[in-house]
Amino acid sequence: SESRRCSELVKNMLMFSRTSPINLEWANLNAVLERCVRLVQHQLDLGNVQLQLELAAELPLVHCDPAQLEQVLLALVMNAIDAMPRGGNLWLRTRSLPQSRQIEVQVRDDGAGIPPDVLPRLFEPFVTTKESGKGVGLGLAISKNIIERHHGVIEVDSEPGRGTTFHIFLPVE
Repeated sequence: SESRRCSELVKNMLMFSRTSPINLEWANLNAVLERCVRLVQHQLDLGNVQLQLELAAELPLVHCDPAQLEQVLLALVMNAIDAMPRGGNLWLRTRSLPQSRQIEVQVRDDGAGIPPDVLPRLFEPFVTTKESGKGVGLGLAISKNIIERHHGVIEVDSEPGRGTTFHIFLPVE
């Protein structure tokens, strides 16, 4: 079992070190979020997680790789579901920020939150708040890399016992 675990770690490290090419196209982030919701609907139902979808009308298109942004959103949503083992609320929100020429995507949960000592290192590889065997701590590091390759920013606010909010800011060209 230790050999298998080491093999998984090496495989994950190699996956993390590879950067896949970005296939840019004009995309509606609301559509990307809706696809993500369809993929996780079963986990939301099983986990007794109530989804609040607040998608801005007439959101500007973003020049991005929709598949890579969907990967980021899936990682954030699955982390949120994991943070609410007895159920809870998940908010997915988009909004346009015309003053800064950006779009913001928020993923917020009312789950366990992130301990203050982990928060500054959260986007580093192999940092995880999950119990052993539940994750290796690459999802957020990969997500940050993807967002930065899109010339965006990802930030997090969290309070233990009260939940976590991830903010993704992407430029509108």
